[in-house]
Amino acid sequence: MCGINGIINFKDINSEEKIHRMNSLLVHRGPDGLGSFKFQNLLLGHTRLSIQDLSDKGSQPMSNDGNLWIVFNGEIYNFKEIRNELTLIGHKFYSNTDTEVILNSYKEWGIDSFKKFNGMWAFAIFDKSKQELIICRDRYGVKPCYYYQLNNEFIFSSEIKPILSVTNDDLDPNKILLNEHIKEGIFITDFKNIKIVEPGHYYKISLNNELILKKRWWNGLQNLSKISPNRAEIIDEFKDKLKSSINLRLISDVKVATSLSGGVDSSIIFSELNEINNQNVELNPFIVKYPENLTFDLALTLANKYGKKPYIIESQNKFSIDTIIDTFRNLEKKQFYNKQLDLYQNQKLNGFKVSIDGHGADESLGGYVDNLKDFAISSQNSLVNSYISINNISTSNLSEIIKKNFLSPTNQFINVDLTQRFKNSINSKYLEIKETFNPSKSFDDDLKELKNFDFSFQSLYVKSTYGFLQWLLNKWDKASMRHSIEIRSPFLDYNLFQYALSIPSNQKVLNGQNKSILREAYLNNIPNEILNFKNKQGLPSNKNLDYEDLIISNSINEKGFLESSLWDGNKIKKDIDLNNSNNKAEIIKIAESYLFQKSMTNFSFEKNKKASIAYNQLNN
Repeated sequence: MCGINGIINFKDINSEEKIHRMNSLLVHRGPDGLGSFKFQNLLLGHTRLSIQDLSDKGSQPMSNDGNLWIVFNGEIYNFKEIRNELTLIGHKFYSNTDTEVILNSYKEWGIDSFKKFNGMWAFAIFDKSKQELIICRDRYGVKPCYYYQLNNEFIFSSEIKPILSVTNDDLDPNKILLNEHIKEGIFITDFKNIKIVEPGHYYKISLNNELILKKRWWNGLQNLSKISPNRAEIIDEFKDKLKSSINLRLISDVKVATSLSGGVDSSIIFSELNEINNQNVELNPFIVKYPENLTFDLALTLANKYGKKPYIIESQNKFSIDTIIDTFRNLEKKQFYNKQLDLYQNQKLNGFKVSIDGHGADESLGGYVDNLKDFAISSQNSLVNSYISINNISTSNLSEIIKKNFLSPTNQFINVDLTQRFKNSINSKYLEIKETFNPSKSFDDDLKELKNFDFSFQSLYVKSTYGFLQWLLNKWDKASMRHSIEIRSPFLDYNLFQYALSIPSNQKVLNGQNKSILREAYLNNIPNEILNFKNKQGLPSNKNLDYEDLIISNSINEKGFLESSLWDGNKIKKDIDLNNSNNKAEIIKIAESYLFQKSMTNFSFEKNKKASIAYNQLNN
C-alpha cells in the first residue's frame, strides 16, 4: 500500500523538483521509502508502505527488465498463484512482491492481465519502447487515483493535494453545492480540472501527444453470478466465498490488526478470524468508544465471548476550527468524520500497518434504508403486475375482491428514473452556476443493459458502481492512509461481491430483516443481540449545531471569504447579520468550501532526505 504520482509534460522537460514535491505530500501513504523515475518528458514518483517483501527489492518505481516500469498502490491478494503460473511459463522474479507479479503479468498478457488480479489497486505502467503510459484502477474503486489535464500537462496522483502543489487549479463554483455521492458517481472533484480515474477502466497515454484513450476493462453486469433458488445453497456458497476472501487477505509480511464496531458485518469478520486463528492476526480488536455509541457494549460482548482484550479508543465529539480544517485536509472532503482518523491513529501507534474491516456487505446485500425502499418499490410493482394479470384472466368477481381488499390504495405502479439520482442542476443565491455535469459513458451503457433487470437490482448496482460505494471507500482510504494503515475488506472480494450482488432481493430481505442471508449464515456464531440489533450506526459524522456555528463564524468575516471570486461574500454576510436562516444550508456549504480550500492549499513540504531518483533511472 503506497502513494503514486506522475507528470507528463507534452511541450517541455519536467523539473524533477515537482515530483519530489508531490512525493513529500504522500509520505503518510508510504513512510518506508520514496523514489522517482525520469524518462524524457515523464516523471514517476512513489512513496512506499512495505507490507509484502520488506526488503529494498520492493522499492518503486520498479523495473525488472529496464523497459517496463511501474508505480503501484494496493494489493494483489492472489499474486502467489499468478506468480506460480508465470514461473511455469518461464518468467523470472527478483523479489517476493505482488508489484513484480503485475509487471510480468502485463508482459505476458497485456491488458488482459487485469482480469486475473484479485485485489485493490491504482497503478501506472510505463512501456519505454512504446513510450506509452497505462493507468489502471481496480473494479470498484477501492484505491483512489486522480488526474489533471491542462496546459500541455497530464498529472496523476493517489490524492488531490499533490496535484494542487504543482498546478494553479482552483475550486469550481459549479460543484460547490453538489452532493458528495454525485461527484464520486460522475468522477469529478471540487476542483475545476481535477477528475477521478474511473474504476474498472484503464487510461492509455502516449508521451508524444495529448491523446488519452480511456477503455473499460471491467463490467460488473457482465460478471454476475448464477444463483440457486435453494436458500440453503445460497447461504453455504456465501459462507464459503467469505471464508476464502478472508484467508486471501491475511497474506502479509507484517502483523494484521482487527477492528470491531459491534455491528453485524464487522462482528462476522471478527468471528471468522477467531475461527481461522492465524498467528499473523492480532485478535484483540480495536473498538472506538464515543458519546452516543449504541453498539459499544455489543462489541465488548463479542470480544469477551472469544476471550479477547480489546484496545479501547476514546473518541470525543469536541472539536475546534483547527480540527475541522485538519480533517478536511486529511479526508480531502468537506466532511467531518474524525472517528475513523482516531481508529487508525491508534492502530499505527500500536505498531500495525494492516487492518481487516467490514466494508462492502451493505452495498452488495442492500443494508441501507434507501436500498430497502427500492426493494419495496420493486415488490410493489411486481404485486401490481400480478393483480392486473389476475384481473385480465378472471371470469368471476375475484378481481373486484382483490382490488377491494389488497390493491387500494397501493394499486399504482411506481416509476423511478435512475438518472435523476445524478441530477445536479442547482439554483443558488450566492453562486453563479453555469454548468451541469452528466454521468459517464459507462453509466449510459449500463443503463441500457439494466432495463432488462428487476428494479431492485438496478438500484443496488447503480449505488455500488456510481457514487455511494466509491464515496465510502474514498473516505475510509484517506482516513486509514493518513496514518499509514492499509484497509483490507473481505466483503469487497470481487468473487464474493458479485455473488452477493446477484442474490435476488427477496432472499436478501426475509422475516423483517435486511441482509438476512448474512444474519442466517452466522446464526450460531454471533450473539442474537448483535444479529437482531435494529439501529445502524457505524462511525458517524460529528456534525451538529455547534459545528455549523463554528464553520460560519470562522469564515464569513475573513477577507478571503468576503472578496472571493467564487461566491458573493458580502451578500452572505448581510444575510447572516440579518439572521436570515432561509439560506443557511447553502451558506454552510459555501463556508465549508472556503475552509476546505484553505486546508487543501496550505502545504507544508517536508525535506526528506530519502526522496531521491529511483534505482536504475533512465536519462534523457
